[in-house]
Amino acid sequence: MNKRFLYFSIVVFLLSACATSRKVQVIQDALSKKDSINTQLISEKTKIDSGIIVKNIIEKIATTKLVFNTMNAHIKVDYQTVDRSDAFLTNISIEKGKAIYITARGAMGVIGLKAKITKDSVFIFYPLSKKVENRPLSYLQEILKIPITYSVLEDLIVGNPIFVEFSDMVNYKLNNNKLQVSLVGKLFKNLITLSEDNITVLRLKLDDINVNQNRTCDITYSDHVSTLQCQFPMSREIAISSQSRIEIHMEVKDYTFDEPLKYTFVIPKQGRRK
Repeated sequence: MNKRFLYFSIVVFLLSACATSRKVQVIQDALSKKDSINTQLISEKTKIDSGIIVKNIIEKIATTKLVFNTMNAHIKVDYQTVDRSDAFLTNISIEKGKAIYITARGAMGVIGLKAKITKDSVFIFYPLSKKVENRPLSYLQEILKIPITYSVLEDLIVGNPIFVEFSDMVNYKLNNNKLQVSLVGKLFKNLITLSEDNITVLRLKLDDINVNQNRTCDITYSDHVSTLQCQFPMSREIAISSQSRIEIHMEVKDYTFDEPLKYTFVIPKQGRRK
């Protein structure tokens, strides 16, 4: 992979998670219930009732998303591949449904790239070389090896769960008092781990349905803060595996929602469509 493409792919793949639902104590009771003198009929009814509750929680997570018009964020990123490691700072501004602006600076504060992403295009400017690239949005799929759309990319950055809609629940269990739910969709198997109160998503693990693709994405979230009725993770650990592996640590230094955009810019017009 081209070094510059790898640099951009890591900047683009800034993920977060924010999922809301209600705490339902009956799940704890139903899932931790030990075998006893209860009849099989009562046991089956408990299983059905707990399954309905878990399904409702996941549906709530899938449909309840962080609602905003604009976002600004300052994020520190460290990453490591098999043969390379680096760190940089990013400024990100999002105008909901219209454009994502990303500026990445190296350790010395030098701007390495600026990128503007719209619903159908990716514009990249490298200030040091003055090079401009104009590519279709499908370029991100080539880099990230994930069927990504503009709306999915917005969800990744603002913290909404991805690939949860239109998925079927196949299993659930309690692990250390945390609810784990396995989902299967058209493209991925999604293992979701929730906090003990079933409010916060602590982990998302995506595995490709097609074993030949061998794609996985494992995201862990921590240091949550409450914003816009969601739990926003200030710290994230991301591991992406396909033909190669990338490990990313992301720390959100500051962020705002629904304030004027702070990090917009104009991409120079020179360059050609790839």
